[in-house]
Amino acid sequence: MTNPTETTAASPVHRFSFSKGALRLLDLGHLSAVDLHRAYLGLAEAQGESDPPLLILASAEDHLSVGAAQGVGAELDREACVAAGIPVVQRPLGGGTVWVDRHHLNYFLILPRQTGIRRPAEAMARFAPILCAWHRSFGLDVRLVGDQDFWLDRQKLGGTGAASIGCSLVLGGSLLLDGDWGGFVRCIAAPSADYRVALRRILEESLGSWARHLPRLPAREALGAALREALAAAGWDPQVEDAPRAREVQAMAQAELEAADWQQPGRRRVAHGIKIKNGSFLTERHWPDGSFLRVWTEAGRYRRVWCSAWSQDGARAMAGLERQAALQFLEHSLDREDARLWQARLEATAVWAED
Repeated sequence: MTNPTETTAASPVHRFSFSKGALRLLDLGHLSAVDLHRAYLGLAEAQGESDPPLLILASAEDHLSVGAAQGVGAELDREACVAAGIPVVQRPLGGGTVWVDRHHLNYFLILPRQTGIRRPAEAMARFAPILCAWHRSFGLDVRLVGDQDFWLDRQKLGGTGAASIGCSLVLGGSLLLDGDWGGFVRCIAAPSADYRVALRRILEESLGSWARHLPRLPAREALGAALREALAAAGWDPQVEDAPRAREVQAMAQAELEAADWQQPGRRRVAHGIKIKNGSFLTERHWPDGSFLRVWTEAGRYRRVWCSAWSQDGARAMAGLERQAALQFLEHSLDREDARLWQARLEATAVWAED
């Protein structure tokens, strides 16, 4: 991203590190969409309060994962998902709609009660330095932005979600090693075809992958070795295990995911659009008179505004303006009645932060 005015609040993550202790490390290989989410759900449910933390790794087939509190029908286009053959899983973790690509490496940190970590923010404050060190082992100098995102320069390279499961807190995320956003763009609920075109371009600019920054992707073994080094440097003693224990295998097999209910009423996580990354949103609205407004906001400014009421020159003039400056621009560019109308519509369409 190129907006030089963006600032990020100082994060306290580098003041913390995990206490010393054993941590189980388990690579589950490549799983189906459902089995990926049943794995961490079952493993978390199988842990006792005094068990050591467990960190699992797994890749999975392409699929869409919808957050625990989201309405599937409000977020996704069911016909497009069926036509593309893309599975949809309602996961037990929080967060928004996530595209899980087969090239991503997913991780889930399971923290039983004896760790003393109860809140997602606390888990992130303690685990983020390890995740950053894991990336930096391969020359990717990422930083935590907000409470969930990991960025390299202006591009998001990963995000996280969390939930309490059984007696454990579970923190999950992905390394965006490679892949594309075609499946996500096809299947997201969109107000127009042009919205999809704009969304794909913005995703390609705003979200990166390891493949874009490295001459060659590291092998799975190298990723695991670097993770063990990062954990050890933070005070953990990672214990590599070849397979889940018998009771955990049974718990994974019996784990019950909530079925995706396409008829359940619900509002979108982001009204009229989606979150691109921390502080960045793409929204679009249409009105009965045939007019429309599409807005891309980021870091307190308008990155771009598409509108049926003004020219491309007007759209370019609005790029980079802060909220109040954009309203003043419309006041000076349109007649009084139109200015009031489009100021109100702009305020009703633009999103600056999640509720």
